[in-house]
Amino acid sequence: MKNYQSLTSSSKFVGDSTDTQEIVQLNFFSDVDEVDIRKTKWLLGKYVDMMDIIQNYEFALKQIENGMSAYELLSAEGSISKRESGHELTADVTANSVIMKDKRHDNYKLYVFISNNVRFAINNLKDPHEGVAARLLFLEGKKYLKAQEYMEKGYRKDVPGIAATTFADKRRRAIANIANSLKFNGTLDLVIISYGKLKKLEGEVALISRF
Repeated sequence: MKNYQSLTSSSKFVGDSTDTQEIVQLNFFSDVDEVDIRKTKWLLGKYVDMMDIIQNYEFALKQIENGMSAYELLSAEGSISKRESGHELTADVTANSVIMKDKRHDNYKLYVFISNNVRFAINNLKDPHEGVAARLLFLEGKKYLKAQEYMEKGYRKDVPGIAATTFADKRRRAIANIANSLKFNGTLDLVIISYGKLKKLEGEVALISRF
């Protein structure tokens, strides 16, 4: 029986379907379609939460090694810091608590595998503006307008400032290139979109473990 992971949500992102179609048109590989772009955008939107879960799990392991009891672990779990933006960092509660259950290490390995591939794809973007935009938006989890503002002013000395319209284009191109990477290395195969009778029309996105 397939093991569906708990990082689930309806698919939502800046621009929704129109944005996805525009990204598909930018894609170099013809076999990357709208579904692949939706999966990529979903993974990018979950990256920060995955990193929180990974860090919480690793923290829990250290506490176990240091002799903290299971009760103390459960009491400590869920203390989450704030993002640089000042908004609460809200990891998926079910996914966060799964580290205390039987499949916790399998889930941990899955999240490490996916997050490493996402980070690799972003770090290997050739265009410097695409790379900076992707790091700000997805690895650091900054809001769209905040990342746009940073890049308008010239976020790095080696990457000149760009206009808002150029930033939007660079973001779309970055997602297209990231999708190519994640499709090629099989990461997108771990993401499913289900359309059950009780699901929303756009489908529900989830991870499926193969570990």
